[in-house]
Amino acid sequence: MRPDLRQTVRGMRDLLPDETWRLRFIEGCARRLAELYGYEEVITPIIEYYELLAAKIGEENRKRMYVFEDLGGRKVALRPEFTASIARLVSTRMVSAPKPIRLFSFGSLYRYDEPQLGRYREFWQANYELIGSDKPEADAEILSLTSDFLEAVGLRNYVIKINHVGVLRGILGHEGISEDGQNSIMQLLDKKDWDGALKLAEDYGASQRCVETLKRLFNLRSEDKNAVFKGVSEAVEGYPSALEALDNFSGIIDLVERIGLKIRFQFEASFARGLEYYTGVIFEVYVPELNIAVGGGGRYDRLIGLFGGIDMPAIGVAFGVDRIMLAMEEQGVNPPKPERKRVLVVAVDENNVADALKIAVALRRHGVQAEIDVMRRGLSRALSDADRRRIAYAIIVGPKELGEGKVILRDMRNKVQEEIRIEDLPGKLSVF
Repeated sequence: MRPDLRQTVRGMRDLLPDETWRLRFIEGCARRLAELYGYEEVITPIIEYYELLAAKIGEENRKRMYVFEDLGGRKVALRPEFTASIARLVSTRMVSAPKPIRLFSFGSLYRYDEPQLGRYREFWQANYELIGSDKPEADAEILSLTSDFLEAVGLRNYVIKINHVGVLRGILGHEGISEDGQNSIMQLLDKKDWDGALKLAEDYGASQRCVETLKRLFNLRSEDKNAVFKGVSEAVEGYPSALEALDNFSGIIDLVERIGLKIRFQFEASFARGLEYYTGVIFEVYVPELNIAVGGGGRYDRLIGLFGGIDMPAIGVAFGVDRIMLAMEEQGVNPPKPERKRVLVVAVDENNVADALKIAVALRRHGVQAEIDVMRRGLSRALSDADRRRIAYAIIVGPKELGEGKVILRDMRNKVQEEIRIEDLPGKLSVF
């Protein structure tokens, strides 16, 4: 069936000027934050080998990748996230770089999701990765950066759902369940399929004690860290790796509190994310009004070693720009556009067009935002259009005034005008 060429491909969308401005506003916030925290920008390809992107991304995400053969017969895919590409880059070209390595990326990603509110097949992310440290202060930095980013874009109401995947993996690993088996169970937990996760754990040979422990964890969720940590500690008694992970988790949260970060956490002992490469703290940022995550991240200490390098501890966070735009709209966050005084240069007749163009060129060289009337609709219609487009000033270029080296400068807001020498225009307009 022939597609309707007037429509975008399903799941893709156009961004109109106001939407594009909001996206660039968020990008500007992300870039300023990267600079403040010392993160350097890297750019990785949109297309990577399928095997790279499919590694440790989780079965559900693998099913939703855009995969195809290029003209050379290579199986490639559009990137569904940044982290795998960053891990490849670090393992091949930055192994000897001084640690820690702080990297920032911003760009478009692609997943074959079912389009719905806040979910598109092409979407934008701001991404930060801190590589080389396994210390709690690295985790605290990423959580601090997350808080600062949300404040910078103006979001006021959000909660960070947080857990430590090492607790769950410590229990399942102690029961002899393979990493692949653990990943499958985590996928079900990510979907909140508690019964399915318990059934699968039993299928993998988990003991009744393990099943009962998991059930206790499934009911532990609260903004009160002490209640959750106490409950987890009691539940995982006898699982040494899980207790070690809990101790690490507690130390990170303690550090966050000691440095004065006012972050609203929701501690959930059964919270998991779909990506398979996480090894430590994991978290997602939720906006209650939309009931969607606008960002998330976690620690991945073994991903970089998969690509032929040595294992390097790492933690990162990514923010969904499209969803943040929705959340800003829902919360009434409307960052003001910087006011620039736009000028429209209008030639009175055809013989003055070159003079009008010359004036516009001169103004731009002085930093004045100048447009030229290219429609030749007559002076009255040109001024009416300028008014409708909220242009601040019109410069009327006519033969009589040109003969005296002058033009007419019209203040569109106050409906007043004056003759002014052409050489005085840049100075006059730059002070407005």
